Amino acid sequence: MTTDTKERIVQFVKANGRARIVDLKEFLGIGNTAIHRQLKRLVSTGALIKVGTAPKVFYVLAEENRGSGRAGKTNELVEKTFLYVSPSGEMLNGRRGFEVWAKKADREIKASIVEYVQARGKADTFIGNNGWIDATEKIKNTFKNVYVDKVLYKDFYALPVFGKTRLGQLVLYGKQSQDVGIIRRTAEESKELIEKILAFFEIQAVGFLPHSIPRRLQYLKEFRKYLNLKLPEIDLVKAYAGQIPVAQKSLSSLEERIENASKTIMVKDLKPRFESVLLIDDAVGSGATLNETAKKLKAIGIANKVIGFAVVGSMKGFEVIREA
Repeated sequence: MTTDTKERIVQFVKANGRARIVDLKEFLGIGNTAIHRQLKRLVSTGALIKVGTAPKVFYVLAEENRGSGRAGKTNELVEKTFLYVSPSGEMLNGRRGFEVWAKKADREIKASIVEYVQARGKADTFIGNNGWIDATEKIKNTFKNVYVDKVLYKDFYALPVFGKTRLGQLVLYGKQSQDVGIIRRTAEESKELIEKILAFFEIQAVGFLPHSIPRRLQYLKEFRKYLNLKLPEIDLVKAYAGQIPVAQKSLSSLEERIENASKTIMVKDLKPRFESVLLIDDAVGSGATLNETAKKLKAIGIANKVIGFAVVGSMKGFEVIREA
């Protein structure tokens, strides 16, 4: 009977992709204690993996026990989307990088892969049919006055538990290392989506948001070069009243970020007039820079509609949108 119950549990998980205690209780017609005992044995032998914490606990098949099609898709997702950068600067892609990350984090590899696939899948549900993540509602929930008409991301900057996404890593280390090859990769991966946005919103001009901290090689200047967009550009610059350039990410409060963007971003040429403009940034946190720049463009009559795009953006606040 014991063996039969274990086999029935495994078959249920295979058929449904996962199982909860309540599901198994209904399916098997036995009590919680007996189910917990069987699940504990199945987890200890490596047949199943326990995912989540109470009250949201699921049991899924261990990787080697999955059908080849599902296992193949899981491995493909990890290979395609995971990137780990070691403390020594080595970029490790896919499964190899994931295994190093899991070891560093002292996490069991198989269970972590299942959890990663779920986290990546959850994040991907925010990617719309057009291929972008629409963060407009997040911006509206953040600011009392919203001037940017749309805010779009290609991907999130980071995922809960697993940290920076592959694209988030590339943006971060492209900026930090000032590596032309990494910047080119992010531009090549973003170009098709940006061109789709240009067509969809009938964009007439683009503006690249200026960096707060001067560097020998500025990320967005190189990014702009490899995008090679055939549109007029609005020249945006950073100008400080004081002698110290202050990075947005170093400011803890939203009010400080708004003040920083409002008082330091300047438009060099006031003459051009456009119906719609696309502002491009590498990474968006609060969205203060995009919103304040849009405010200026509209106030001086350069643009009637302003769309913001970031290669990566913060996932914070998206769960509130989903619940609403």
